[in-house]
Amino acid sequence: MNSKIPVAIFKYRRYFSVSALAVAIVLKHYLKGTTSMELILAGVIIAGAGMAFRMYTASYLFGRHIETEIGASFLCSSGPFAYIRNPLYLGNFIIGIGMAVSLNEWYGYALFFGQYTLVYSFLIPYEERYLLDKFGYVYTDYSTQVRRFLPRLRGYKGRNKVIPKYKLGVLSEKYHLMILVLAFLIYHFLFLK
Repeated sequence: MNSKIPVAIFKYRRYFSVSALAVAIVLKHYLKGTTSMELILAGVIIAGAGMAFRMYTASYLFGRHIETEIGASFLCSSGPFAYIRNPLYLGNFIIGIGMAVSLNEWYGYALFFGQYTLVYSFLIPYEERYLLDKFGYVYTDYSTQVRRFLPRLRGYKGRNKVIPKYKLGVLSEKYHLMILVLAFLIYHFLFLK
């Protein structure tokens, strides 16, 4: 596979979900769609849970996950990484479901699942190759015991114990939080029936 594609997707990964959200909002506005306060609140709760999980996860990476080039100074296998290899992406999935629930349109789900599948089908293998090259057998051991998306019931017992820095985790997610708040305000003012 041409490495330019995953490198570009990694660099601009945050813009894919924002673009899908913008397209969904424009379509809903153009088609004069509406939603209910119950669905907006349900979406806020779901997306809020995903956002809280992302902040918690980011605290184990000290907020360094927002880089535009792939890199890792250590292999994190503590906290949520002991149960699932891609907890940030699980958080993104939960947030996307919350946004789609609030939008209350089939194309909201289609755009979310389409962009999610596109981005992570390139991103995850690219990151895994990098981690394997950098950490070798340590990553192999970790990846054979911890699944990509389905959390384990028992945590991985790695040698690397990370003490989370919650402030850095929360601060690193301010971009995502700002987008969420803005999207829900747009939902409320444009589409609430």
